[in-house]
Amino acid sequence: MINAEVKAITKETLKAEVKAKIDGGNRFVTMTCVDTGSDFDIYYHFDLNYQLSNLQLKLAYGEILPSVAEITFPAVLAENEIKDLFGIEVSGLPIDYQGRFVLSENSPKAPLTKNCGMALDVRVKEEQ
Repeated sequence: MINAEVKAITKETLKAEVKAKIDGGNRFVTMTCVDTGSDFDIYYHFDLNYQLSNLQLKLAYGEILPSVAEITFPAVLAENEIKDLFGIEVSGLPIDYQGRFVLSENSPKAPLTKNCGMALDVRVKEEQ
């Protein structure tokens, strides 16, 4: 079993917490996002000596996520992916694929959100 530390953070403390992890020798692994039905849980995953630790940020629907790529550049990939798949706007992205990092022009918008099926139905009806 993997025991992983999870620390709750806020948008206001996000950059300081990520910087502290990196300055402490942690390696940024990736980010994951979960649509809880009422908001998003965004997890920042770090590794130090084969020990996983995580920062958890609760983000309300419609809120803008600040990029941490200025602190750990590999985050730009995960941030673009989250932007595409969940429709979350990310501010300060040094490389912004404008919603086309993993999705094609004809893909449904934000396909991993809980309401994706409704969004897809609307798009299909508009095209007919």
